[in-house]
Amino acid sequence: MNMKTSSILYREKIVSLSQIQRNPSLALSGDIIRIVKNGKEIGIFFSKEEYDDLIEEHMEIKPEFKKKIKDSLRNIKHQKLKSLKSIF
Repeated sequence: MNMKTSSILYREKIVSLSQIQRNPSLALSGDIIRIVKNGKEIGIFFSKEEYDDLIEEHMEIKPEFKKKIKDSLRNIKHQKLKSLKSIF
C-alpha cells in the first residue's frame, strides 16, 4: 500500500444514516465518509476537494493504464504464438 492510499484510509470516516439525519453538517464533515445503514454500506460521500482530486488522478492514470493493457495483450498474443510454434 502506498503512502497516498494509506493517508486516504486514515481520513475516512464511517457514519450511520441515522447520524446524518440527526446532524448532517457534523456527520458529513470530513474528506471521505462511508454511509452505512443496518451495518451495510449504502454510499460514499466525498468532499468537493477530495472528489476533484479523485477525478484528476483518474484522468492522469487513464492513458498509462490503457498502455499497460495494450502491452499485456501484446505479450499474451506473443506468448500464444511462441506456444504454437513449439507445438509445430
